[in-house]
Amino acid sequence: MLDKIRNNTQSKFAKVVLVIIIIPFALFGIDSYLSSIGDDVYAAKVNGESITIQSYQNALNRVKDQFLNQSTPPDPAIFETAEFRKSVLDGMIASKLVAQEVIRADFIISDNQLSQYILGMPGFQRNGKFDQEAYDNLAMRQNLTPKKLDELIRKDLAKQQVKDSINKYIFVTKEKIQKLVNLAYQKRDISMLELRLDDYLKKVKVGDDEIKNYYETNPNNFIMPDQVKVNFLLYSVAEILPKVKITDAEVKQYFEENKAQFEGSQERRAKHILFSTDSDMTNEELNETRKLAESVRDRAIKSPKKFDDLAKEHSKDSESAKKGGDLGFFSRGMMVKEFDETVFDMKVGDVSPLVKTQFGFHIIKLTEIKGEEVTFDSVKAQIKGEILYAKAQQIYAEGAEEFANLIYEKSDSLQPAADKFDLTIQESQWLTLDTATKFFNNEAFAQAVFDPEAIELKTNINAIEVSPNNLISAQVIDFKPSAPRTLDDTKKEIKEFLIKSNAQKLMVSDGEALIKKLESKSEKVEWIDELVIDKVDPQGISKPIVRAIFSMNQDKLPSYEGIYDPAKDEYIVVRLNNVISNEVTDNLSVDIYRDEYVAALKNEIDNAYVDDLRSLADIEYNPQVIQFRN
Repeated sequence: MLDKIRNNTQSKFAKVVLVIIIIPFALFGIDSYLSSIGDDVYAAKVNGESITIQSYQNALNRVKDQFLNQSTPPDPAIFETAEFRKSVLDGMIASKLVAQEVIRADFIISDNQLSQYILGMPGFQRNGKFDQEAYDNLAMRQNLTPKKLDELIRKDLAKQQVKDSINKYIFVTKEKIQKLVNLAYQKRDISMLELRLDDYLKKVKVGDDEIKNYYETNPNNFIMPDQVKVNFLLYSVAEILPKVKITDAEVKQYFEENKAQFEGSQERRAKHILFSTDSDMTNEELNETRKLAESVRDRAIKSPKKFDDLAKEHSKDSESAKKGGDLGFFSRGMMVKEFDETVFDMKVGDVSPLVKTQFGFHIIKLTEIKGEEVTFDSVKAQIKGEILYAKAQQIYAEGAEEFANLIYEKSDSLQPAADKFDLTIQESQWLTLDTATKFFNNEAFAQAVFDPEAIELKTNINAIEVSPNNLISAQVIDFKPSAPRTLDDTKKEIKEFLIKSNAQKLMVSDGEALIKKLESKSEKVEWIDELVIDKVDPQGISKPIVRAIFSMNQDKLPSYEGIYDPAKDEYIVVRLNNVISNEVTDNLSVDIYRDEYVAALKNEIDNAYVDDLRSLADIEYNPQVIQFRN
């Protein structure tokens, strides 16, 4: 950060190491913290300014990692889609446009504004103060100097100024928010019944003439796309794993050297007496504190039962001192390193030598151990598996480049690579582009298989890592061009389609007829469900159905609506019995709704602003580098 801050800020101990900072990025912040490597190779140009292919690749990897680190990560195949790649690049273009607008409009972030912002970032607070070490560590993980990180944050704050300048006129009255909240919590008293498709399927009959007529009038529905059959070769950790050998001695050595990682379930209870020190102390003051601590330790060893009294008298940790120094139970890694290592190397009843941490000198007494000590035999199989996998990964990493080179250099056959790496060439079934994408779980590789050159020359396809630790190549061995399917080949699926389609029409027709009878009061039905729902608690009803229910006519009740639910293949008849108004007086709910509403408005304005910038900009994609596929 700024030098004056760097010189005046002291790092403090914390339990949690910061791994990600969140800066209020202006509009799209995808290309922040990325470095560029020249303008000759670009993914896109924005008003003549390049987005390099290197920074684009960095952004792809960064966004991919963010998704994969979510609690419920998406299907990895999404990262190979054209939509994903283009969305990342479009985000970078949007950010570039805003950055250019910052320069044009001369938005400036002063050194003082920057320092105040960084000093106040919650992620860098340790015991209420800014932690320079955490900030420097983040810069290092991003392959940046702290000063470079300062400047990147300065640029993002300038973008934020642009955003704030277009959002500052957003104003929503309290009355409007109250009305919206009341509507959100408004309830609907409804009755429902369902017409199920299964009940109609058995009523529908489809003859051969109808099947033939559908086939002849919809020829484009029955075209078999291009197909290929390939030989493929997979170089992967899974293929290597069975060939890796390790000895029991290696397993035992690993256990002894990494015993700590297998003790996660064990907890220890300790007491301590703290003699505080700080960076402002002179050497003389430090020595005096150490001598006092040593004398108290001697007394604790001579009279173990007086440890509690000594803690109450001398410890500067006021909270634990009240309890005789007791810290309660804690597991490995919860305490500062020096303290942690000492405690987990002690036996119950031991009093430690003086332990120096950033807080001062500690005298520690281990009082209790909870949880069984892990034995070698109990974790032997686990360790063996970890070592085998680690070795397989190392072999894979060391051989991946050679595998790829051999595939490229001996492009007329997969056999040399198979022989070199002791792999088996496998043959696929007939594959379309769609089934190849699913089979290889990678759109880019499937596209390569269907490349006209690969089909014509039948040369090896360059090795692609289709997923982590899985490198694959293939060679086309046969090809079938697109051709119409025969009536006999399609007859069964046409029949199934027509039966379902006709059954749906019959179900909807019956539902609409029933609604007319209900509206005219010429029919009475036994309603299956009687519910009171609102948008906050829809009682398990799907969102599209809830939206339809809340759009029903309220002028004259009861009112009726028929809703087709394609997810369940049901036609739902709904009777709206009553609308129950709800005056929300909970200030917290109103405040939350207001914040969400304003955030949504800001997002709409931001998107519109970027759209305007795009419409006025000269944007050029590099088709040779960024190959988007529809």
